[in-house]
Amino acid sequence: MKEQSMSVILPLLPIVGALKLTTHDGRTLSSIHVVEPQEPEARNAFFEDCYQKLLSYLSGESQELDIPTDLREVSPFQLEVLNAMRAIPFGKVASYRDLAVKMNSRAFQAIGTACGRNPLMLIYPCHRVVGSKDLGGFAHGLEMKKALLGLESAR
Repeated sequence: MKEQSMSVILPLLPIVGALKLTTHDGRTLSSIHVVEPQEPEARNAFFEDCYQKLLSYLSGESQELDIPTDLREVSPFQLEVLNAMRAIPFGKVASYRDLAVKMNSRAFQAIGTACGRNPLMLIYPCHRVVGSKDLGGFAHGLEMKKALLGLESAR
């Protein structure tokens, strides 16, 4: 039986605004995208649990996002980058170079590209990855990155 993707637009959340969550199996999250605000949609139990965890994190009530993920659509290299990002502790930052050293790689630009294509922002905290001399980039804008780092009191 083929899995059916399901998506939902969440109500506005602190810092990030409206998010679209997608699952392929109803048990694991396959993507999170920032979208234009829309009328929130009805949420099943899985999406409601995700919403509550995201709200708790973005409100500063929790330092963890324990949401099961589905990473079957990412490349082995991107998976390695995502895992290196996830190892950055809450409230800390690491540079692209730090990730490269941890991964035993010299592919700094490819690491930056993988960070920018992160399908599960917040869960894999690409906002914690900074340049060696500045904040670096962020797919959703530097203001959001600064706000997320501020939430975590990093940098």
